[in-house]
Amino acid sequence: MKETEFINQNKNKWNRYEKHLTSSSTNPEEIRELYTELNNDLSYAQTFYEKRTVRAYLNYLAQSVHRQLYKQKKEPFSVIWQAWTIDLPLEIYRARKNLLFALILFLIYAVIGAFSTHQDINFAKTILGRHYIQLTEDNIASGNPLGIYGDTSQGTMFVQITLNNIRVALMCFFGGILFSLGTHVILFNNAIMVGVFQYFFKMKGLLLTSFLTIWIHGAFEISAIVIASGAGFTLGHGILFPGSYTRLQALQMSGMRGIRIMLSLIPIFIIAGFLESYVTRNYQVLPDWSKWMIVLFSFAMILFYYVIYPLLVARKYPEKVHAAPQVNAFEKVDFKPYKIRKNIQIFRESFQLFFVKFSFFWKGIIRTAFPLIAIILVYQFFSHYSDLTVLYAYDWSGQLSILFGNPWGVAYNGLSDTLVAVFWLFPITFIALSVFFSLYSTENEFSTPLFTHYVRQRFFKMFIALLPIYFLLIVLPYFIIIPSILIFPFFILAPASVGLEEKPVLKNGYVVSSKKWNSSIVMLIVLCLTTFFFAQPFAFVVGDMGDLLDWFIDFLLPIFAEFTADPIVWTNVIRQLVYVSFIVVILPLFFIVFALLFYSVKEENEAIGLKAAFQQFGQRSRIKETNADFE
Repeated sequence: MKETEFINQNKNKWNRYEKHLTSSSTNPEEIRELYTELNNDLSYAQTFYEKRTVRAYLNYLAQSVHRQLYKQKKEPFSVIWQAWTIDLPLEIYRARKNLLFALILFLIYAVIGAFSTHQDINFAKTILGRHYIQLTEDNIASGNPLGIYGDTSQGTMFVQITLNNIRVALMCFFGGILFSLGTHVILFNNAIMVGVFQYFFKMKGLLLTSFLTIWIHGAFEISAIVIASGAGFTLGHGILFPGSYTRLQALQMSGMRGIRIMLSLIPIFIIAGFLESYVTRNYQVLPDWSKWMIVLFSFAMILFYYVIYPLLVARKYPEKVHAAPQVNAFEKVDFKPYKIRKNIQIFRESFQLFFVKFSFFWKGIIRTAFPLIAIILVYQFFSHYSDLTVLYAYDWSGQLSILFGNPWGVAYNGLSDTLVAVFWLFPITFIALSVFFSLYSTENEFSTPLFTHYVRQRFFKMFIALLPIYFLLIVLPYFIIIPSILIFPFFILAPASVGLEEKPVLKNGYVVSSKKWNSSIVMLIVLCLTTFFFAQPFAFVVGDMGDLLDWFIDFLLPIFAEFTADPIVWTNVIRQLVYVSFIVVILPLFFIVFALLFYSVKEENEAIGLKAAFQQFGQRSRIKETNADFE
């Protein structure tokens, strides 16, 4: 068929397609039909009119349909409503035994605390602290026994209390990953404190006063601790009792269920913080009946949503009760780089690729970044030895400031730390190259010669691509870094562009970044929150409350004291090793997310994956399988 005849035969149809694309009323089924028919026309044009304008026109039209077909759609309100009214209650129902177990343990531990205080009043000083007990006794003498709740401004107290509740709940949850032992310890500490606190006021003749005061907010606050502990036991259950699944799959499933239960606590954290900051402080002017109403109504809300309502939902949807979360066999993931992905797909596939490619990119990291990091650690150990003899209120902040030569840190020593800060960019560049090489390479196994060649070609450009991101993180103080997160999306896809394109051009990376700002900022926030969650067991990002690493260090400190005159130095070295190890492990996840974002925007603009799909047309056989059947 001649080109003019082909155009005349189909031009009315193509004009109709263009009108459909510009129409706001286009429905998904119509778009899918357009996509299928355009594929056929474009395939024909590529075969017979490869170098003609009609092929370019159809390619443009197909890309437009492709983008509209795969563009991200907003989640309807009904999906959110279903999550809170069906999905979360069902998860709570599935975890009912773990939640009941957490409640029973809490009550037992609280009774132990009360009984111990009854036996010896000094036990309260051991648990609550001598300063707190003295302050409370002074308040009792002045006629304001619970005046401690009014010492701070309401707004500041709301933020502090809410953050404190969140971090305690997170510790309860993440403690489950230590075979549930961490959850037991944290639940024990909090329950003992509640029992001691209440019995201390009973001994002072103020049981009812304290009860009607602390349980105004405590109904939500303490319930959140118990529920978070139940989520922690759910997490630990997957590790201890994987059943017919592998431990990794069981951990995935139990982790997903635990996280969903934790999500249900978000409004509880806010309500508890609000009540403690704005209501509890006014306990002396509130009539007793109003306090009883608040306490009983709060417990009734918890009882309804976490006990009664899940039972009703489970009876209504019995077929969903035993449904297990879907888990993926990571080793069987079929990675297709050039594909338009939604944000949730990028996040999910990033974790899958992290596990699939871990051994691959880890070999590159060990060969390149590890030796440089070891040099930095040794150098900073000797140049900051006196700083390592100090205990810091925020250990993670103090130790990382020493390691990275932070100019805003208290231990900054001038030129030496400045050079160290710059030198850190070398191992970070090697980490980025190792990760991107694992995605760029078509080989199944790590090849040292290929990796060496890849690094030689791209090291300098990767260094330059990472420089503005690293500069913003290191040079700027934290109160400027936080609002500066709006700037980072303009730079984060440049490293992916350098690492993944056949002919890397640094400028292209910044152009691509500017086109994906919205998705980049969303994924950057999600990654920061993910890092925050994973860091909680050994580095509370906010606050100075003890974490699991603190407890481990407290255990080691007297042991080191037997062998060295500076035990604090060596415990600080252990902290540094833990923090650096965490950074080296979590950093590849960031680069993988940036890579999938890059692939997605490239597909939107150039339809590389779409063109590859076109090449499959006509390759499938009706009578026997070919390689195309498995694409």
